[in-house]
Amino acid sequence: MKFVIESIGRVGSRARVGGHELVFDQPTSVPGGADRGPSPLDVMAVAVAGCAHYFASAYLQARGMQPDGLRVELTAEKGRVPVPRLTHLVMTVVLPPAVAERHIAGIERAIKSCPAYGTLLYPPEVQISIAAPTEASGEAYPPAAGKLTA
Repeated sequence: MKFVIESIGRVGSRARVGGHELVFDQPTSVPGGADRGPSPLDVMAVAVAGCAHYFASAYLQARGMQPDGLRVELTAEKGRVPVPRLTHLVMTVVLPPAVAERHIAGIERAIKSCPAYGTLLYPPEVQISIAAPTEASGEAYPPAAGKLTA
């Protein structure tokens, strides 16, 4: 997977994901924020709930049950220690009325197989490199190791 996120002015950005577009921003209470979209951290939290919804829905459909009425509610807390991050997620899965109690454990197993949930349990290795544009072309090039020229 590869994604490119581009500036849309101030602190906002646009991401193209396949044939879709996501707009990220910060609330107006944050310097530079224009509230044109959710913050990236909010989208990260809601992605976990969206993934849980998908896996619960797929479980129900695979057993001939309709997911109508299935709802996932997520409460997310943010913190700054030891670094700014999500510190606590509480997910409540509200099942459709017709789902028998015998399916609850299976639905929970299905939700726990969601890759977004797994990523939180086993965080990926993250590498960051900074590229500066060349003066002639304006295209980015990788800087020399440990150096960034202006």
